[in-house]
Amino acid sequence: MSVEIKTGATFEAGVPRMLFETRVDAYAANNRYGASPDGQRFLINVPVETQSSSAITVVLNWTADLKR
Repeated sequence: MSVEIKTGATFEAGVPRMLFETRVDAYAANNRYGASPDGQRFLINVPVETQSSSAITVVLNWTADLKR
């Protein structure tokens, strides 16, 4: 949500408006989103919607290859 504000002798807040749709409330997580320092971008942690049938490859003892 975004709200236009006016400062001065008094503080005035405008009408909230939606920036974009997301599902951050659909699950419990402490780190649901983060904003860039300039406030221009957001990184949003959302659950994966579909299960993947792709296999995961786990490489054991990978540090041994670094010594070659």
